[in-house]
Amino acid sequence: MSLLSGNCQRGVAAALGISLLVLWGAPANAAHKTDHRFTVWGDIRYEDGAPAANINVQLMVKDGAPMGEVITDEQGRYRILLHVHNEDVYKVFDMRVNNVTRKVRLLFSPNDRQTERGQRVDLVVKRAGEFETSEILTQ
Repeated sequence: MSLLSGNCQRGVAAALGISLLVLWGAPANAAHKTDHRFTVWGDIRYEDGAPAANINVQLMVKDGAPMGEVITDEQGRYRILLHVHNEDVYKVFDMRVNNVTRKVRLLFSPNDRQTERGQRVDLVVKRAGEFETSEILTQ
């Protein structure tokens, strides 16, 4: 009986230890995630004001390596979550919509590790086949 009781106690102690490790580790992980997350979001519209639904939005670093890619929703909205570091502040990335590429600069405060980082980039584009982006708006 005492052997069974000892095994049970060890199991409970192990479960408690794992639970505490998970709970105590959570704030550090949450801070790390906030510190490295950067969301680029916005609206893509055509020149006539209609939403540019179901079109591809790509973000790439200067050498063309992909950072993120999404399809706009029915209202022309998009949201791309990136993983960045403090050294990435002010870096320029390429945003490609309808086969046209525009430069966008990462803007955030490297010292602020509490506020979720992000930037809104709204675009006005020509319809597919016209191959030219007319305007880029950032906030």
